[in-house]
Amino acid sequence: MASAKMGWRVRNTGGTIPGDKMGVPDPLPDQGSLPALVGEEDTAPGIGASQCTEGRQQDTPIAMLVPGSQIAVVAPGHPFFPERLEAGLAVLRSWGLEPVMMPNLTARYRYTAGTRRQRRDDLLQALTDPAYQGVWYARGGSGTVHLMDALPVDRLDTRPIFGFSDATTLLSTLWNRRAGMPVHAPVLHTLGSSSSADTVDAMRRMVFEGPNERFWPGVAIAGAELVAEGPVVGGNLCVLASLCGTPHQLDASGCILLLEEVGEVAYKVDRLVTQLRAAGAFKGVLGVALGEFTGTRIPDDSGWSIDDVVVECLEGLDIPIVTGLPVGHGARNLPFVIGEPGQLSAHGLLLSGA
Repeated sequence: MASAKMGWRVRNTGGTIPGDKMGVPDPLPDQGSLPALVGEEDTAPGIGASQCTEGRQQDTPIAMLVPGSQIAVVAPGHPFFPERLEAGLAVLRSWGLEPVMMPNLTARYRYTAGTRRQRRDDLLQALTDPAYQGVWYARGGSGTVHLMDALPVDRLDTRPIFGFSDATTLLSTLWNRRAGMPVHAPVLHTLGSSSSADTVDAMRRMVFEGPNERFWPGVAIAGAELVAEGPVVGGNLCVLASLCGTPHQLDASGCILLLEEVGEVAYKVDRLVTQLRAAGAFKGVLGVALGEFTGTRIPDDSGWSIDDVVVECLEGLDIPIVTGLPVGHGARNLPFVIGEPGQLSAHGLLLSGA
């Protein structure tokens, strides 16, 4: 997958363009007292960000998984409904994959799927145990941020990590550090119960074929004469805003920033986008791609839309803003690799895969 150092740009085409989130359970220990990584030897070098970045710069797509691959299933955020998780697991099994539920997956603590320690232990095992070839979020919600300081991000291999919503925290940190293989994708809670047929098919093809070139139609709501070319990053708007001022704030400079949201009223969308802009999150952003804002509420007789709110919040940036992309909390949530090269134009988003 291409890195952000490849001369990405915004160009003016002159009008001729081809083409779930919620205190404080048991504290985490200091990093120095964390258990050794599963399978780690003192004399063995870690798998660092530079190796992972090289792995992303393949000229042709490669399969992320093969039949028989073992997938660690984790719940760093909210508890799941067992029947919905089972439906997602059934999809993976139908593809020939072997999902493995982490030891604390069914734990419960207040509004999260276990204490911080339980969720941390599961996520560490999933990310580092060589027995697993991939990691898949059971559900989103809120809670991944509790665990970030305990994760050996710069020593992760390139096993794919699938998720969205609350997983935005982990996916963004991996992008910032050019580590791992973060994939914005349906969680298992939705994959087998509410995802559209084309979403499930796109997910299967990405898993077994890698990210091939594909085009997502959209509608320009600002900068229609502009085309942005660069890595596609982003995720849930509320989660991204909550990371502002933390070490995990997404660095989207030189990138196309994709945003999606669920269940927020218009003034909160305004607040979140404004917070991101005030925190410098749009500095150097080449274009903004809007996915679904599912269940976002505005007055029926308002005469304006959520798109209008976002455009006003981003006034003066002189970048293309395109809406209507099939990513978010609705039935259509097509997958993409965080950092995948893209081209954003008035017609939509072209993802180039490798």
